[in-house]
Amino acid sequence: MRMLGLQLLSTNMSFSPQLCPNPTCHQHQFKSVGFNRRGYFHIKRARQYILKFQCKQCKKIFSSRTLKPDYRHKKMDLNLKLHKLLVEGSSLRSCARILNMTYYNTYKKFLWLRTLVDIEKKKLKLQAKELQFDEMETIHHTKCKPLSIAIFVNENHQILELKVAQMPAKGRLAQFSVKKYGYRSDERVEKMKAGFESLKKNLVSFPSTIKSDAHPTYLKIVNQYFPNIKYEQINQADKKRHQDRLHEKLQKKRFDPLFNVNHKCALLRSQIKRLCRRSWCTTKKVENLQLHLDLFLISQFI
Repeated sequence: MRMLGLQLLSTNMSFSPQLCPNPTCHQHQFKSVGFNRRGYFHIKRARQYILKFQCKQCKKIFSSRTLKPDYRHKKMDLNLKLHKLLVEGSSLRSCARILNMTYYNTYKKFLWLRTLVDIEKKKLKLQAKELQFDEMETIHHTKCKPLSIAIFVNENHQILELKVAQMPAKGRLAQFSVKKYGYRSDERVEKMKAGFESLKKNLVSFPSTIKSDAHPTYLKIVNQYFPNIKYEQINQADKKRHQDRLHEKLQKKRFDPLFNVNHKCALLRSQIKRLCRRSWCTTKKVENLQLHLDLFLISQFI
C-alpha cells in the first residue's frame, strides 16, 4: 500500500498549473509570475496524493483537484460507476441500491454527468463513410405524450448523434391526448435538422452515402445539409427485392439494408431502462432522456 502511495505521489508531482483558479487574479487568464508548491494532502477513498500550490500574484492556495470538474465531490469514484450502470440497463433507483446511496444523491450525480458529457463531446472526432439515420418512438410518462428520437449511425455501428423531439399522439389516442394534455407541437423536423447541423460541424469528412427509410420529409432535409452526397431511400419493397442475394440455406434470414441503425435502436431499448417497452421506468423529464442518451453515446468512445 505504501509503494502504491509513493507511485501516486510521484505521478502527481509532474503536475503544474497553468492558470490561477481565482477569477480576480491576473494569472487567471495570463500566466506571468508562476506558482509555489505548498505540500500535499491524501484522499483515502481515491488513494491519491494531491499537490497544493500558492499563486505568487494573489497568494491564493489551491490544489490540483481545484481545476477538475469533480471538485468538492466526496465520492468522486462513484461518478464513472454510475455512468457505467446507467448505460448497462440499470434504473436510477437500482443504481442507488447498488452504489449504496440515496436516490436523491444518485439523481444529483446523474444531473452532474452533463458536465462529463460536455467535456467528452468536445473531444470526439466523428467519422462516417456511410451514414444511416432513422427515428424511434418512446413515451413521456404516458402513451398520450409520445417522443421521437432521431438516431444517426455510421458503417462501424457507432452512434454519432441522438436528438429527442416532442410529437403529437397518433391513432386512437390522438383525441384523448388533446383533451387531457392539450395540443402538443411537432418538433421532429426541427430536431432532425439540429442533428444534421451538429453532424456537419463535427464530422472529420463528409460521408459518401446516406441511407434512410422512405419518409417523405427526409429528402428535403438531406438536400439542405448534404446536397452533393448520394442519398438512398429504402422502403419495404426494396428489402424484399434484395432477399434473393441470400444463399438457399439462409432463406430464413432477412436482408436489412438499414441493419446498422435498426440494430442500434434495438440496443438502446435493451441498454437504457427508460426506453424499454414494458417497464416501470418511464421518462418524467425530456431533458433527462436526452442526457441519458448522450451518456450512452459517449460510452462508445471512452
